[in-house]
Parts: sequence; C-alpha cells; structure tokens
Amino acid sequence: MRLFTALSLGLFIFSGCISSNKKRTPQNLDLFSTSMVYYEPADIHLRLAQYLEAPNREFKGCIIYLQGLGDSVQNHAPLFSKLSDNGFRVISFDYMGQGGSEGSMNNTRVHDIFVPKWNISKQAEFVWKHFSENSDDVYGRDCAQSKRLVVGWSTGGLAAYKMAYDEWAHAVVLLAPGISPKVFVGTSAHNKVDLLAQDVITLPTLTRAQYTDGVYNPHVDEINPTSPTQVPFFATNLLLVSKMSAHWPIKPEIKGLVLLSGVQDSYVDQIQAKGILKAHAPHFQVKDYPGALHELDNETADVATDVQNRTVQFFLNQ
Repeated sequence: MRLFTALSLGLFIFSGCISSNKKRTPQNLDLFSTSMVYYEPADIHLRLAQYLEAPNREFKGCIIYLQGLGDSVQNHAPLFSKLSDNGFRVISFDYMGQGGSEGSMNNTRVHDIFVPKWNISKQAEFVWKHFSENSDDVYGRDCAQSKRLVVGWSTGGLAAYKMAYDEWAHAVVLLAPGISPKVFVGTSAHNKVDLLAQDVITLPTLTRAQYTDGVYNPHVDEINPTSPTQVPFFATNLLLVSKMSAHWPIKPEIKGLVLLSGVQDSYVDQIQAKGILKAHAPHFQVKDYPGALHELDNETADVATDVQNRTVQFFLNQ
C-alpha cells in the first residue's frame, strides 16, 4: 500500500509508526467503483478507480490521485470521501503489478526517456483521457472540462512534481513527496540489515494510527510489494529521478500545496524537501506536521483531518 525510493549501494523507500486514532467511516463509499481498462502501450490491464462527487453538490472538477509504492486505490477512502463531499471527483489507478493492476511494478518508472510508456505520468495521462472521454453511469459527467488537478503521495508525490515541472498539471498537492528520499527506510531506518528483509514497508512505519477493534481501518488492500529490493529497477529509477527533481524549477502559474511529515518519517527527509521547494518552487504553500509519519492522509485524526481540510480548501481556491 505505499511508495518508495531506492537503490545505490542500498535501496530506498518510504513509510511510518503507530499511535491512537479514531476515524469516521466514510459515508458515501457507494460512490466508489473500480474497473479494469486495457493500457495498450504496455499490453496490460490497469485497475482504474473513480470516487464520484457526492449527490446534491456542485461539481467542482476532477482530481487524479497518484499513489505510493505498494499502495492501492482502495486505501484512501477518508481523503477521497472528503473531496467527494466538497464536489470533487477523484480518479486514480494502481501502478503496474500492485493493487489490482496487471504487469510488474519493476517495470514502472517515474521518468524514462527511452520507454515513456512505463512512466507514471504517461499512465496518468491515459487515465485522465479515459475519464474525460467516458462519462459515469450516475450523473453522466466526465473530466473533459476540468482543470488538471493532481494529488500525489510519496512516490506519487514525486511523479506529481514531475507533472508540475512538465506543465501538464494546473495545480498539485504533494503529500510527503519523494523528492527527498532517505537511504534506509521503513524498518531498515533503525536496523540497516532489515533493508534485505521481505517486509520493510509496514503499516506501523507508515502511520501512528492504531486500528483497534471498532476503529475504521481504510487499508483494504495489503502492502505489495513490501520491499524495494523486490523491485530494484523501479527503486533505482525512483532514486535517480529524485536527484534530478532537486533541480526542477516550477513555473509560478503552476500552483502547489506541499504537506510534509515530521522528522520521524523513515521514508523522506522533510528538511531537505523544504530546501528544494524554497529554491525551485518558492510560490508553493508548505506545511509540516511535527511527529507525523509518512502516510499523512491516514495518520492520527488530528493530522489526517487537517490534511483533508487543507487539500479541499486549496483545490476550492483554484
């Protein structure tokens, strides 16, 4: 269920730890649906998802969500529901080989000039086009007239930053983006030998939230892959592109909101991220959450609620 970075005498990833959290079950899960759609350039089927805007709301546009390594479109209902309640439609997809999509995550790239069909951005453009050309069965609406709004978490945050740099996105929200990955992540952050283990990316390293009896757990699909060592080609590409992203200037007309985790996040370095953003995207709004781990939208209730509210308000102002 998440995202990460990679490899260079060690591989890189992203995730976080546990604390208590009480969360309301989203009330409009019936607006969420998935489908398998053929992605011809790669000769595979991707699992696409859309979370429709809530009934009796003014339609505000579409937002595409870019997930993290090992993540799934099924695991972010609280954030999607909040956006839906405010008139937005969330569209998303599982990267190749994770969630419900076919193929191998090891073939996925954040940026590859030689095989662009594997790039997350190219797949995202395909998904946007699909939902722009095909209306839903409930309202008969599509995304054709919407501004291109993007939310990206971790690996997806790096991909969204790339789409802002490419000027495809009109506005982006980056959640603990992978523009500044750590070398040893997840469980390996405290024990470097764990980098070779099978379960490096774990729920306790992603969020402090505790999903005890009676507490709604938004994580429907399991984490897969659970270690960057399982996808070394993807992990290497992610690391290399993150180094490149430290030099990408973002034009002032591309608006951005960046929400950063605390220093305890074992996947990304929020201090380094702030420096990159100050140098190359000084017009982006930046907010950090001391103590928070990597999966901000599924963190403890205080953090998760603020992340949801800030994301909604940012897009309402676009």
